[in-house]
Amino acid sequence: MLYFKPQEGRMTSVTDYPYADTPAARMLSSGLQQTVARTGMSVRQLGKTIGYKQAVVLSHMALGRVPIPIDRAMDLAEALEIDPRRFLAAVLNQRHPDIDWSLLGADDAVQSVSLITELTAGRLPDELTPGQRRVIREAAADTQAQRRWLTVHEASAVDLLRELRPTMQQHGLGRSDLEAIRRALITSCR
Repeated sequence: MLYFKPQEGRMTSVTDYPYADTPAARMLSSGLQQTVARTGMSVRQLGKTIGYKQAVVLSHMALGRVPIPIDRAMDLAEALEIDPRRFLAAVLNQRHPDIDWSLLGADDAVQSVSLITELTAGRLPDELTPGQRRVIREAAADTQAQRRWLTVHEASAVDLLRELRPTMQQHGLGRSDLEAIRRALITSCR
């Protein structure tokens, strides 16, 4: 997959930005944007203030081109007014995504970021659509959530039902529809 980076004026492959979809990069990018807007400083000036000799590295981290160093996470969080616990948890997860940090007795922030990362495919919660957030809330509230989720193989059957019975999502299927489906399936299995 290729992306066009307008600020660079060239096409670039997704492998040029391997950390772009991580919560840590998104948090850093958001923190940079908010700090630039609040202070009027450029990203280059911020980088110098934070202590980077080559301030462009800050942009590379925010774009996901390079990982965020764990040892600089707290400095970055403080300078950009990012929640330090959430940011450190996100950076740890970015650098070592295969580690279950909860096994170390890590605090709730690390566990929360790990769970959020898993549930949101690396997106921050405010980057999800309202529909995605609704589904996650419904699943978390339902003690039998597995009953409500479809496998990839079941989805086409439900799509067909929704096409044939557009009010099904709001009202469900009537008894006669359910019986007709049962009869049709039993007949086709013979």
